[in-house]
Amino acid sequence: MMTAIVQRRRLLLTLGFLASAAIYGTWLAPMVENWVIERSRDAGFVLSDLQITGVERSKRADVLAALDVDDGVPLLTMNLEAMRQQLEQLPWVKEAQVTRVLPEGLKVVLTERQPFALWQKDGKVSLIDETGTIITQRGLVEYSDLMMIVGEGAADKIGELQGLLDGAGGLAARVRTAVRVGNRRWDMIFDNGIRVKLPEMTAKYSASQAWKKFATLEDEYHLLGREVDVIDMRLSDRMVLRVSPEGRRRMSGTGWAT
Repeated sequence: MMTAIVQRRRLLLTLGFLASAAIYGTWLAPMVENWVIERSRDAGFVLSDLQITGVERSKRADVLAALDVDDGVPLLTMNLEAMRQQLEQLPWVKEAQVTRVLPEGLKVVLTERQPFALWQKDGKVSLIDETGTIITQRGLVEYSDLMMIVGEGAADKIGELQGLLDGAGGLAARVRTAVRVGNRRWDMIFDNGIRVKLPEMTAKYSASQAWKKFATLEDEYHLLGREVDVIDMRLSDRMVLRVSPEGRRRMSGTGWAT
């Protein structure tokens, strides 16, 4: 009980110091600040318990470097907003929360970016999250099973692409490459190499409609198992198939030769 009362008195005393600094104005600020630092240290408000959660792919050493604090630093002199901004500059950190836990603690909670796809642009491949933000260009072998996105403006239309994939059911898992064509529309390339051409999202017969129609036809006719290499869904009243070279050989009878 006595410990709690002492801590409350320390807190009130220190907050009073901070209020005084504001009242006296900027010309006394350096002296007041130094006085506050010393008094807060005397009151026991110094860092001795740093709690960091949410670190999975980030390097803890990078997080500590961004925080730039050591044990014994007065808690009330820390610029929490600056710490938050520094943490959110780290490649994997999407959001950071930094709070004091008086009398001796600093709590850091990180929300990391989630890998969504690999983005190829100008011959370089980057790992991006669901917003199209680049995470890293290193160590990409670990993420080689993710979908590849290529084409001008592709990363800016991630939300549009996600909307298509979310409505695709099991088909989404088979899409290996999404190609942005002329910064207007998408081609989806599946794991067996078959390319599905979709219309523009803003067209009267939209990409969403065409994609749903393709999903229905795939369920019924198993189009991805046929000897085709292109399935054109850009027309509302028909589907155009381009037979693969192997399919043409088989239709001509040469594909069965021994």
